[in-house]
Amino acid sequence: MFNNDNNRKEYEVQMLLSDGRSVDGTLMIPMSSDIKRVLGGDSLILEFKHKDGRESMIAKAAVVEIILVDTAASEVAA
Repeated sequence: MFNNDNNRKEYEVQMLLSDGRSVDGTLMIPMSSDIKRVLGGDSLILEFKHKDGRESMIAKAAVVEIILVDTAASEVAA
């Protein structure tokens, strides 16, 4: 489903969805981008890998909150 993992950055996150579910896993973003650009960009979906290994596409419109689990490893610009 996803492009070559070598071309992706991975962010461990917990996401709260509009239906009340909370999902834990890895948000995959292009190596050439950063998390703020992906979240604020035109794409309507997020590439996500659940902790159990399932891969899915999640509509940005369904996301209420994203918590970065390991902020030290992420590349969030202030």
